[in-house]
Formats: sequence, structure tokens, C-alpha cells
Amino acid sequence: MYNLILSLLILVASPLQTENPASAPAESALIVVVNTADWCPLCQKNGERVEKELLSKLMKDDHYMIIVNDLSNEETKMASQMKLKEAGIENFTAENNGTGRIYMVHPESKKVLDKISVRKSTDKLMMALKEAYKEI
Repeated sequence: MYNLILSLLILVASPLQTENPASAPAESALIVVVNTADWCPLCQKNGERVEKELLSKLMKDDHYMIIVNDLSNEETKMASQMKLKEAGIENFTAENNGTGRIYMVHPESKKVLDKISVRKSTDKLMMALKEAYKEI
């Protein structure tokens, strides 16, 4: 009985946990599709920098949904297709198949807002992403 009363006191005395209003729900996150391939010279040259300086940070930010669309071979294309389908853009690669590019997609309309080459500086990439986010 003592444990039950103690548990109830702890439950009542605990502050209610609410959702953090500063974090955007996944449904309103800018969809960021990174088209890459192991045979792509731009990807080989810039991939590590983009991953380290940009994508690793964006993956921790609820305002962005990152999808790496690996176009290296049929197996990686199929795996990427599943991620694209989950985001509601299963036909994305039909029109947007350039590798070494980052595409910014509106979460509701699913329209490409902008695209940028990975050869651009990290600052320019981040500016483009922030500008695209302002459009949602």
C-alpha cells in the first residue's frame, strides 16, 4: 500500500511532459533528398565534406527530413526507393536523377523547391536549405 501511495504522489508531483513547441513535427519538415552514387565524381570529391559538415547536423534538426538517394546500382536504388515512398515522393527519381545534387522538396505539395550541387561550399548549401525552408 505504501508503494502505491508513493507512486501516486510521484506521479501527481511530476510536471507534465509536453511536446517541445520549437521542434517541427516530421510532417512539416523540409524533405532534403541527396542524390549520390559511388561512381559519381562529384559525390566522391564532396561526399565526405557534405556528410560531415552539413548532413550530420541536419539529421539532428527536426525541421529537415534527410533522404540519401543512392543511385549506385539496382540494389541501392531499391533501398532508396523505399525511403522515398515513405516520404510520399516515390516518383521523385523519375524526374530528379542527377547525382551530386541536393534537392529540397516541400513536405505537403511534394514539389521541388530548389536544387543545388554538392560542389558548392557548405555555407552556400546551408543558405539554400534555409531559403527553401522559408517557403514551407
